[in-house]
Amino acid sequence: MLIFRLVGVPLMPIKNGDFVLVDYVLKVKDNNEIFDVTMEDQAKAAKAYSPEQVYEPHLIMVGQGWMLKGIDEALVDAEEGQEKELEIAPEKAFGERDGTKVRIVPVRELTRQGITPRPGARVEVGGALATIRSVGSGRVTIDYNHPLAGKVLSAKIYVREIVSDPAERIRELAHRRIRNVSKDKFIISNLGNLVTIELPEESFTLEDIQFAKKGLAKEIGRYLPEVTTVQFIESHVLKPAAKPEAKPAEEKPAAEQKVAEVAKEEAKTEESTGETPAEATKGGKPEEKAQPEGQ
Repeated sequence: MLIFRLVGVPLMPIKNGDFVLVDYVLKVKDNNEIFDVTMEDQAKAAKAYSPEQVYEPHLIMVGQGWMLKGIDEALVDAEEGQEKELEIAPEKAFGERDGTKVRIVPVRELTRQGITPRPGARVEVGGALATIRSVGSGRVTIDYNHPLAGKVLSAKIYVREIVSDPAERIRELAHRRIRNVSKDKFIISNLGNLVTIELPEESFTLEDIQFAKKGLAKEIGRYLPEVTTVQFIESHVLKPAAKPEAKPAEEKPAAEQKVAEVAKEEAKTEESTGETPAEATKGGKPEEKAQPEGQ
């Protein structure tokens, strides 16, 4: 998307509630390891590239907790096009480590749930994600802390765009919910309190598409309070539209055609003899009258 700025017009600083597209590189400070990145070239350079990930600017509604608290706060008063580097303390990242979130359970408790315990594995136990720290003597140590809890992070943020147009905000929200579809393929119509979203065909069979639509409608109602109704349209193209056949040139009526032919013949006669058709019929040009002597 191209962004045009008027020379001499000051940029507006970002405030809470703004929709902002940002790129970022997030690292663990103590080992400089990248754990999240939105730019494909930097992911490949750091050998952190994943073909399953979509690399593109990330949508954040500032102040709504969509991102780490440290990044959320750093965006306030930033400007479009700005780059920022910062360190993020654990309390504004993934929190401090909490010893009460570490449990020791029998191996059979996990095997009954179909889990094969392996150190370092991320598993879901009791409806919550956890990391298996160790396995031995029929017991497993499970850590419910986030893997990066207690870590200081370093971040580089690139503020790409402030999204202010309501229809474009809806497009970004749709893409946030339906990540595997290009945002340009959503057709958005925003008519006051009615929003219509035409979904592309590749979204029809996506897993959990109905939950995505329901969640999207709720988000639109929450973040664009003037909207009261959201409609989703699914159009199935059965075959390309047929091109209209070229009409043959209409023939002129016989009388008009005859007149045109006669005019054409007369033009040929005048060009070859220098005489008009009437003069040729009378036997040549009329003689000029003799002028009286002395004149």
